[in-house]
Amino acid sequence: MSAPDKTTKKPAYTRPLRHLAGARPPAPDWFERAIAAPSEEGEVAVAGAKIRYSAWGEVGRPGLLFVHGGRAHRNWWRPFTPFLADTRRVAALDLSGMGDSDWREEYSLDLLVDEVFAVIEAAGLDRAERPIVVGHSFGGWVTLGAVERAGERLGGAVVIDSPLGVPDPSEGYVVNRGGASAGPDSGTRVYPTIEQPITRFRFLPDQPAEHLYLLDFIAREGLRPATGENGEGWTWKFDPHKPGNFEIHFERELLRASRCPLAFIYGEKSAFAAGDAIDHLREQARGRSPFFLIPEAYHHLMMDQPIAFIATLRTLLSCWPVRVGG
Repeated sequence: MSAPDKTTKKPAYTRPLRHLAGARPPAPDWFERAIAAPSEEGEVAVAGAKIRYSAWGEVGRPGLLFVHGGRAHRNWWRPFTPFLADTRRVAALDLSGMGDSDWREEYSLDLLVDEVFAVIEAAGLDRAERPIVVGHSFGGWVTLGAVERAGERLGGAVVIDSPLGVPDPSEGYVVNRGGASAGPDSGTRVYPTIEQPITRFRFLPDQPAEHLYLLDFIAREGLRPATGENGEGWTWKFDPHKPGNFEIHFERELLRASRCPLAFIYGEKSAFAAGDAIDHLREQARGRSPFFLIPEAYHHLMMDQPIAFIATLRTLLSCWPVRVGG
């Protein structure tokens, strides 16, 4: 066995914005137009917590709700929602403990599902027909939680690159067993300037990043002013004690006999698009659910291939779920 090479460095994408030193990278016109599109800002109270959301498009159109991943926020979806709002009423929420929504003493999948349905009602997504929910990663788990509890209230659910695993014959899909939360100082550091945390931003799980304007945008939107030991500064919005502290479990027949149509979108280069788990998922989806692999995309596929993501989702929603009759 050879000795480890002490000169080996981590890939440059570990801190993809570091070299910019906090400067905004150039962005294409489509992105600038999308984030400048006006949105309605609202909030709804759920079990004592204020849940913030943004909405686009006219009330009375078919509804579409986006659910972000872990430690993320609703503005991950802002570059994409205007491309769907010409024919739909679209909304994106901040789950409790993330974004601009309130933190909780305790979190659970049931509470997060409550938040999803509360925003559907508050944003008027259910006025025309049953809405569709789209969730990425952790948000895909929340989306499946909504399907399992009350899928008959949904017109469909799209799961984006969520790790599911192979179900246990008796336990079903136990995708998160909970356990210890993050340490007391994790994520709570106050930086004296906004540029410092932006230079440290990276994806979890780590991956290459080409479209730096997207990373810069979600990093800036994920920060809030705060007061630390050394005065005023900036800190991340998410509750550092939320991840991993509650169990998420689904019955093993959820994918085969769900209460609403399901569709799946994965990144071709995602770690979650390989192995027994994805083979099992594709077998479950066969003949029942559309299943897409976006080429050259990792786990955060909408940030890797934004135009392909928009095109895939628009195409899917134009012909799915299949409706029979007038």
